[in-house]
Amino acid sequence: MMNVDVRDSLSVGSTRPELLTVRVIEDAAAWDAIRCNWDALHAVSPTASTTLEFTWLRQWWRIYGPVYGAGGLCVITLWRGADLAGALPLYRSRTPGSVAAARCLRFISTGEAEFEETCADYLDLLHLPGDEEVCARAAWDAIDAMDWDTLILLDMPERASLLRWRDARSARRRSALVSRGGCPIARIGSGFEAYLEQLSSKTRMRARQELRKVERAGAVFELATEADLDTYFDDLIRIHQERWTADGQPGCFAAPRFTAFHRCLVREWVGSGRAILGRLSYRGQACVLLYGFVTGDKFDLYQLGTKSVEGGVIHSPGMVANLLLMARLSTMGVARYDFLRGVTTFKKSLTNEQCNLVSLECRRRTPRAQLELIELQLRRFARKMLKLLFRR
Repeated sequence: MMNVDVRDSLSVGSTRPELLTVRVIEDAAAWDAIRCNWDALHAVSPTASTTLEFTWLRQWWRIYGPVYGAGGLCVITLWRGADLAGALPLYRSRTPGSVAAARCLRFISTGEAEFEETCADYLDLLHLPGDEEVCARAAWDAIDAMDWDTLILLDMPERASLLRWRDARSARRRSALVSRGGCPIARIGSGFEAYLEQLSSKTRMRARQELRKVERAGAVFELATEADLDTYFDDLIRIHQERWTADGQPGCFAAPRFTAFHRCLVREWVGSGRAILGRLSYRGQACVLLYGFVTGDKFDLYQLGTKSVEGGVIHSPGMVANLLLMARLSTMGVARYDFLRGVTTFKKSLTNEQCNLVSLECRRRTPRAQLELIELQLRRFARKMLKLLFRR
């Protein structure tokens, strides 16, 4: 564990002490030892998200770390005395099969192969209220002091704390902000009926029609409990995989690590209401499964599995299942229903705002980084040549 005392300038009017101690945790046992501190920080941080929870991060490192974390943990923690004031969960990876063996510094729960990626949105620096600037500057100093060749920080909100206080030294490297798409969000905090009134007249009429069809058909919408969560999760896997395999695709649940990761989260979080599994059934058969997470007053819809309803008695089962879940969550203190990354016509019709995500990518002028860049260029050239040959 690396310890450094950092003194940084604060915004005018701040009354907090300026001295922070930076500890970079490189050992899982040392990280486990501060779980209570991490949980306490997450509970009050303005940047808290599901993907910054200790459980999410630690399970990812346990399941994916042995495969992708060859360079080890680099968890930046910022302390004011015995209090954890800020935290940034990072690790170092190396590109498999790369001659360069460049060291890439990344957020934990990013960097997987596409077939098993966990798609962690809303990553950022955790910090105490009022400590954004001093923690962000200290985190960037710690990043600058680390050994790495490339830095890839995926899927941060465009106004992330870490981005707002980027150090000039980071900006002088070959850095770029890359758009990662938007997350459509529905406001449901004023109640479900008030939410429906915010929709366009066409969408509102269709929503009410679909809700009436569900009622007339006798379809049932239920949330999983600790007693039946494995059944719900298995239904999600089955329905989701049926859809993807029908299109000739393997589907994300074909990846053992992806499935194990989410089964662990479901088992740990459903009982407390942190994870939600909703199921729409018709005549005893599951037709839609919704899977997501609650952090604070926001629900993130992470996964959806849907299939057509027998006899077509419900025209849009996916849409109506989302509406039924919104209605339920609006009575449970949830104010925002986030569809997460990927803007579609369906999502747009049910939402009224959007949060855009970006990634920050930097490349140092190291021999490894330069060699990796040459490798990437050669691979792109080879793919182009192969396409030309096959066209002939």
